[in-house]
Amino acid sequence: MDRGFTLMEVLVAMVILSITFVTLLNAENQGVDMAQRARFITTATLLAQERMGNLAVKREPVVAGDARGDFGEEYEGYTYVERREATPLPGYFKYTLTINWGGEGSSFETQFITFLSEI
Repeated sequence: MDRGFTLMEVLVAMVILSITFVTLLNAENQGVDMAQRARFITTATLLAQERMGNLAVKREPVVAGDARGDFGEEYEGYTYVERREATPLPGYFKYTLTINWGGEGSSFETQFITFLSEI
């Protein structure tokens, strides 16, 4: 009786190992992407909280309009767009803060919406 594996058995084993390896690589890439997205969402939420808190502390008159800016060197690549829109209720504005990371066309973008009142 011959001992060992046939060529067909070795090829089938190699195909199974290759499929398993590709699946593991794909799972690793998804894990890295999800970790990066979670980091962005956490940072963006903290930056939005700070930005909205500054609006409350400064107590400036609220007026309709748009504004753009960034968060400085400490948060390089993070930019924001603010939009203040009048609502049907006098003295109240819809405030939308969109935070982006990675430049124009990036998939890393999140939006926060709240309502502000005039002083």
